[in-house]
Amino acid sequence: MCRRRQVRTIFKRCNHAVTAPDEEVRCDSTQCIFSPNHPATCSGEACKKRCWQYRPAPQQYTEEKETYCPYCAAAGCR
Repeated sequence: MCRRRQVRTIFKRCNHAVTAPDEEVRCDSTQCIFSPNHPATCSGEACKKRCWQYRPAPQQYTEEKETYCPYCAAAGCR
C-alpha cells in the first residue's frame, strides 16, 4: 500500500535537526487506490470492499550525519 515517509536528519557538529518534506512511497498494488497500477475502471462499492481506501500513518526515519547542517554550513561553519 502507498504511504508517506518522513525523514529527519540530525547534524552532529552543530546539533541541529532538519526535517525533509514528506516523500510519497508508491506501491505496485492494483488494490490500492493511490497506486499508479489501480485500474481506472475499479470504482463504487466493489472498490470500497476490495481496495485500500486510506494511507497508513507515515513511516518515520531519523538519520545522523557527522557534518554541519545546511544553514550552519552556509554561515561559514567548518
